[in-house]
Amino acid sequence: MLGFSVEIIDAPALELTVDDIIKLVEEKNPRVIGVTSLTSRFNKAVDIAQKIKIKFDIPIILGGVHATILSEEIMRQYQCFDILVYGEGEYTLLELMQKLKINNYKGLSVRTLKSISGIVFHSKSKAIKTKPRAPIADLDNLPFPARDLLPMDKYVPLPNNYKRKPIAHMVAIRGCPFNCTFCSNNKVFGRKIRFKSPEKVLEEIKYLKENFGTKELSFWDDTLTVNKNWITDLCNLMIKENLDITWTCCARVDTVDRELLNLMAKAGCWNIFYGIEAGDQTLLDNINKGITIEQIKNAVKWTKEAGIEVRGSFMLALPGETPELAKKTIEFAKELDIDYAQFSITTPFPGTQLYDNVEKYGKLSKDFSLYNLWGSVPFTPIGYKSEEEILEISKSAMRSFYFRPAFILGKLKKIRSLEDIKRYFKGLRFVLGFTK
Repeated sequence: MLGFSVEIIDAPALELTVDDIIKLVEEKNPRVIGVTSLTSRFNKAVDIAQKIKIKFDIPIILGGVHATILSEEIMRQYQCFDILVYGEGEYTLLELMQKLKINNYKGLSVRTLKSISGIVFHSKSKAIKTKPRAPIADLDNLPFPARDLLPMDKYVPLPNNYKRKPIAHMVAIRGCPFNCTFCSNNKVFGRKIRFKSPEKVLEEIKYLKENFGTKELSFWDDTLTVNKNWITDLCNLMIKENLDITWTCCARVDTVDRELLNLMAKAGCWNIFYGIEAGDQTLLDNINKGITIEQIKNAVKWTKEAGIEVRGSFMLALPGETPELAKKTIEFAKELDIDYAQFSITTPFPGTQLYDNVEKYGKLSKDFSLYNLWGSVPFTPIGYKSEEEILEISKSAMRSFYFRPAFILGKLKKIRSLEDIKRYFKGLRFVLGFTK
């Protein structure tokens, strides 16, 4: 409709090598290439862009969260990216493409580039950053994600995240009002929260059912329950439409109550992922989590009473933590008797308060390939002797939580189908991989 043909290559999902991608570029012969990357894979994105530049005369545009946070630093360091789009990129990229098309994709003058909000570009060995583009006020104006361009069959959540297939993933909210020191969401999307309307979300769910046969949804919003009126309206619409959709989401323990959880269960929610993070109040306060141990206990209790499974996120090697306090967090996870626990290694990502002030709390590596939350230790807080000690605590947490007889017996009792057996087997392999 807008005059551009588009293809998406999800290289990690398709397990493509750099050589595979180069061959695809040669085969497809695109006018423009867009690249996005997580922090942990940014070095790979640079490698791909540099090799494309050697072989092809094609403009390369970089975007994404990592690019947004370190925009000028990246453009000063890497000439392989011609333009960087920071912030919300939908309208910025569209304007950029329209102007490139007018110029037959041969590059743009400095004057033209300066007129485009939300980009960084090279000029005379300098990185020039234009003014920010205002956040998108009405998310309902955005089209649905182009899932038809993606390998949808590859996007299967972790074994404890789904019951039925096919599965689809959704995001309905942008922005976050909270101020956790380990999160960069505020710098990317701002503190002001914006929502798709419940009616728009319902429309997208119906679209997924009709076009992809979707039976289950994973909502990836940081806190789907951040506004009680909004989530209540959405649940009531889902109940009214009798959609036969099960779903999972993420929430904060201080944004739920018994009434809301019962309504969510009625609307098809069977699993909630809470950011619990620690079993010690001082550690929670150190990261500005803004919740209490009592709130955690209440939310877990109410969620289980509503018939919803509980997943909990716990962070090891937090600022101010010692191995003894880490063991307290592990015991707290077991005491809560939640259905699944995720133990991640604290990673001060660029754009977070923790990253900006990391020297107060310990040592940080700038090797972004280590920033993957599991199996690598980029940050060693003062309370730990070494990276090896943190890795051993991480493995111990998984063994201690998942290999309890009570936990194993509880899962065996919940088996209702062949799909359950498959999920639990995948889950066992997953846990074993982390405990080696």
